[in-house]
Amino acid sequence: MSQEKDKIFFRNFSLVVGALAVMMVIFIIAARILGIDDEAAMESQSAAVSERTAPMGSVSVAGDADTEEAPAVAEATDAGGADEGKKIYDSACAACHSSGIPGIPQLSDVAAWAPRIEQGNDTLYRHAVEGFTGGSGMMMPPRGGGSLSDDEVKAAVDYMVSQSQ
Repeated sequence: MSQEKDKIFFRNFSLVVGALAVMMVIFIIAARILGIDDEAAMESQSAAVSERTAPMGSVSVAGDADTEEAPAVAEATDAGGADEGKKIYDSACAACHSSGIPGIPQLSDVAAWAPRIEQGNDTLYRHAVEGFTGGSGMMMPPRGGGSLSDDEVKAAVDYMVSQSQ
């Protein structure tokens, strides 16, 4: 009697495994037929990533064909003054200096800025352009982590100092 139960179990088990194998094959075929085109999806993702990570600006060297654009940027920086400093702060500096992260002097926080302002503008400019890690361990990345010019960094520093005195 025991052998007969074993035969029944083995037959039922074989049927279940066979049915699962057939279902797996059907699912694989359906996925191939109905699935998305991986290459098209990768190209779409690649284009979106490239767009989001594209540089915000470029460097012009004297003698290049694109040197006509550089003076326009310099003129806009000189003409803007405090407005330009605010624009640069809003686009590059506010992410950290208005976030409330401990150890980073927040805009308009007179107590946090006072010791930094006492060091003088040259030190503030140097730290902003070259990068600096203060006593709190928080790092100020060079040029705010972007590709700002020295004049743009100085304009942003001037704006932050004017708002924090």
